[in-house]
Amino acid sequence: MPVAAYYNWTAQGRPLEPAQPIRELVEALRAAYPVAAANNLFSWYADDSHYQTTYPEDHTPFSVTGWPVPNPQWWVCATDIMHRPDLGVDCGVIFDHWIASARAGLTPWLKYLIWQGARYDVRNNWVPTAADGHFDHIHTSTRTDHLETGLGGWSPIPGGVDDMALYLVSAPNDPAVWLSDGMSRRGVHVADEILGWLNLGARRFENVDLSWYGEPVGSAPVVAEVDAAAVAAALAADTAFLDAIAQRVNDDAAARLAD
Repeated sequence: MPVAAYYNWTAQGRPLEPAQPIRELVEALRAAYPVAAANNLFSWYADDSHYQTTYPEDHTPFSVTGWPVPNPQWWVCATDIMHRPDLGVDCGVIFDHWIASARAGLTPWLKYLIWQGARYDVRNNWVPTAADGHFDHIHTSTRTDHLETGLGGWSPIPGGVDDMALYLVSAPNDPAVWLSDGMSRRGVHVADEILGWLNLGARRFENVDLSWYGEPVGSAPVVAEVDAAAVAAALAADTAFLDAIAQRVNDDAAARLAD
């Protein structure tokens, strides 16, 4: 039996506004996976079973599970991404990228993900807990205090800057840690930021010859005592560093590591 809010919503013509991170997420997926998009795989709309449930959640524009503040009418704070490798969408790869990004503090708008019978929630520090189903899709919910927060420089598509071959390196008897792409490097001195890059797949090497890991870029290493997300944002805003990454030669870097 639908709740009263469902009939009120229907009587008003079913107005619906996706939260900005949900809208941008769906739009990015549509652009990255055009075959899947042509099969209507990405949307902020749900089927009527979601709208008519007795316990409406984030797929509905009258959710009772909004957090950290009640869900305002008529915002939608969730979307599902179907696992369709035949259409180019591999949720296993996508989920690995998203949960690593969440743990690195790069998705401040994200409330929780559900995938493969497990729920990963910011309120539980992204530690997985048991959940029903979700073996054929990823469920994504956003926070109600980030309804108008965009994705910023973060890409939801695996294979962006976040997933390039990056290395965290340090020299003998030197406490400095450098983030490098094999051609250029930028210092990071905050433990949470170092952990964040490791979670994103950066490889850690100690006691190395730094000349193998590129020339320093930027005016100085990042040393401010700030959180991982802030340092990641500072690196993402460093155009010299990003340009150097974009121009790196993967084969050359791999050859150097193999020597």
